[in-house]
Amino acid sequence: MPPFGLNNDSGPNLILVKTALDKLVADERKKEAVAGKALATDPVIFTQETADNAAKVASVEGGGGYFQKTTQDIDPTKDANVSAASPKTVLIANFKQNLPISYTFMEDQQQSAVAKAVRQRYQAWVSSQQRNAFYVYANGFTGSTTNSTTIDNVPLFSNSHLNQNGDTVDNYETGVMSDTNLNILVVSLRGQIDQGGTKIGFEPDFLLASNTGDHDARATAKSVLRAGTGNNDLNYYSEMYPGMQVKFNQHLDDVSTTAYFIGTSGHDVCRYERKAFFTQLVDWATDDNDLYKYKMRAREEADALSYVGVAGSDGTV
Repeated sequence: MPPFGLNNDSGPNLILVKTALDKLVADERKKEAVAGKALATDPVIFTQETADNAAKVASVEGGGGYFQKTTQDIDPTKDANVSAASPKTVLIANFKQNLPISYTFMEDQQQSAVAKAVRQRYQAWVSSQQRNAFYVYANGFTGSTTNSTTIDNVPLFSNSHLNQNGDTVDNYETGVMSDTNLNILVVSLRGQIDQGGTKIGFEPDFLLASNTGDHDARATAKSVLRAGTGNNDLNYYSEMYPGMQVKFNQHLDDVSTTAYFIGTSGHDVCRYERKAFFTQLVDWATDDNDLYKYKMRAREEADALSYVGVAGSDGTV
């Protein structure tokens, strides 16, 4: 049987060609999941949400605080005020690329050249998606992009977040990756105050590092005994948080090789998907140069809505 379902005895059919190309994409997609590598679609690293149109309008609520305590069966109460921040508008980005494919390539069964081109273009899409998403974390110390600035108009990782309850919140550390400095970051997350002024006691579900920093992050958090010591103390993190995922992404290195981040599930660093990656094939018969046009498209964006549930260290000290 000819590869990819094409018929050697006839010219390529548009549907068959698209099916063949999409199969290459599907095969490449299966390779995405690599142990320890963080992806934009990871629900722990990015809270996954959908967008219904070209912009996502979101806000956060605060106030209310702790529950009232009373010993009365019937007690007149006055609920604390709950306020919402001015909405933040996230514009959904369009990702697109066209791959021209010669009609004769398909007619003459030159699949190897086509397959290579399709695989390369899909890999380029995945890299574009990852870079766009992980730059939210990477630029989170400077707020150099709108998407890395939170609803209170400061960088995602800052010493001066102002929540809706009026509290100042600090989720920014500077220590290099080590047992001691990771503990400082974990303590910061566990003591973090939410938008309502409540100390939730967040627990770290992930530790995210750069490609360069992955080795030290994994040794610090996942070794059986304490990392970098000559004694036989048990590793606090592997014992206390055996389920904490330690992951890396190579695009974090574009900004910093030393920064690392922790967070709890359901935090406010979000990926908004309007339309997942899809393809469309335009027939060669409509092109003056007898070229198929394999269109690849996606619509999504990543954004830091709020500091709640995440903390980061730039790893510089």
